[in-house]
Amino acid sequence: MDDNAIIELYWQRRDNAIEETDKKYGTYCFAIADNILHSKEDSEECVNDTYLSVWNCIPPQRPTKFRCFLARITRNLSFNRYNAKMSQK
Repeated sequence: MDDNAIIELYWQRRDNAIEETDKKYGTYCFAIADNILHSKEDSEECVNDTYLSVWNCIPPQRPTKFRCFLARITRNLSFNRYNAKMSQK
């Protein structure tokens, strides 16, 4: 499924939008999170948080480059989690 079709599923508030996003970009988002966090559990949690953030952002936003949109959200959430873990030590 192409990116515009996935974004359209988000606009229609269809539950399978998250499934399609996970099929196409799940490994990509996990790789971004895991390179920052080096923890499988934390990385999986960040990917799930990414999907929730995307669900809340679309609509009103309509990203032109969906892959970059997901990467930015995943990266920011991963750094937030990393900083929270490091500040506890």
